[in-house]
Amino acid sequence: MGLYGRLTAIQLDRIHERFRPDEFEMTAALAHETVLPEPRARTLARAFLYYWMEEFDAAACVALPQVEEILRQLLRPRVSILAMSKGRAPSGVSQLGRLLQDMPKAGYPEDWSRALELLLVDPDRGMNLRNDILHGLTGTPPRHHVALILQAALYLLSHARGQRTTPGATT
Repeated sequence: MGLYGRLTAIQLDRIHERFRPDEFEMTAALAHETVLPEPRARTLARAFLYYWMEEFDAAACVALPQVEEILRQLLRPRVSILAMSKGRAPSGVSQLGRLLQDMPKAGYPEDWSRALELLLVDPDRGMNLRNDILHGLTGTPPRHHVALILQAALYLLSHARGQRTTPGATT
């Protein structure tokens, strides 16, 4: 994953060098009516801008909740995103770990489900970036880790736009 992150960082840097997108251009490029409405797209656009300004803490902290929300909206029509109460625990929405595990049930590639799980929430074998960063358990994440978080958002958005198909999907 580290090597892939470095390659992704190079790609993101090339995009910035060539196009120099501003917040409005990034928002328009990222927005999707169903999974990433314009206000949230603007938020994710800012994560990319923070990344290009080398504000890696800000980029990661802004992007991670957007990745979770994109995934939640992608899965909503295919699997239940509600976590039922157990005992005295209240019910609510499924958290990122459960959403990632539900990706194959919803028809998304199991290999990407596992890759995202390793990247974001697996504390034993993976990078656990979501938990480490958002719970303040690590210092500033390196550039290539943040690039992987941004890549995760782009990957999920590619499904929303039909650039990738899932088994049983109609086009």
